[in-house]
Amino acid sequence: LNLADKKRVQEVLGTLLYYARAIDSTMLPAIGSISTQQANPTKKTMEAVTQILNYCASNPNATVRYQKSDMVLHADSDASYLSAPKGRSRAAGYFYLSDKPTNPNKAPSETEPPPTHNGAVTVTSKILREVLSSAAEAELAALFYNGKEACPFRTTLEELGHKQPPTPIVTDNLTAKGIANDDIRQKRSKAIDMRFISSQKDAAEISSH
Repeated sequence: LNLADKKRVQEVLGTLLYYARAIDSTMLPAIGSISTQQANPTKKTMEAVTQILNYCASNPNATVRYQKSDMVLHADSDASYLSAPKGRSRAAGYFYLSDKPTNPNKAPSETEPPPTHNGAVTVTSKILREVLSSAAEAELAALFYNGKEACPFRTTLEELGHKQPPTPIVTDNLTAKGIANDDIRQKRSKAIDMRFISSQKDAAEISSH
């Protein structure tokens, strides 16, 4: 592609990434995959960009619905192991405002009544730069990056007068949850990147479930 086409690809991806994180998160995996090619785009990259623009044109009325809540930040975290080129994994997070957890020691879905699962304030989807050794490590990395993503939201909500308890982040991987909460001994997870383990242990503002 020539310089003008390269710039066009980058402009479209930048615009769609903002839109997808705010409104239509169904496009995020595709945008993430195409974004890895934007430094050196090819005709195939341009075809993929055209296809996602056609998807936008076919689905122009995406909406997000919000309900009344206690303005407490919640998040769902997930990862897919070795699902990206060059042995990389993907991480995703869904962040929403809901009610204060009635029992901070339990996952929100296990409390009565469970907090309202509200419309997203942001959704993240990224290809992890680290080459990870297991599905559990990928899930732990997702917890780590989603915890980082939660911090500025917590700060903003606190500044607006909405006091935040430890933000509950839900994962579907028991090993990652155990390592994050220090319920699984480190000697059983020596291969896992230490940055994910130490950061999770030190993050008093985050609660993993």
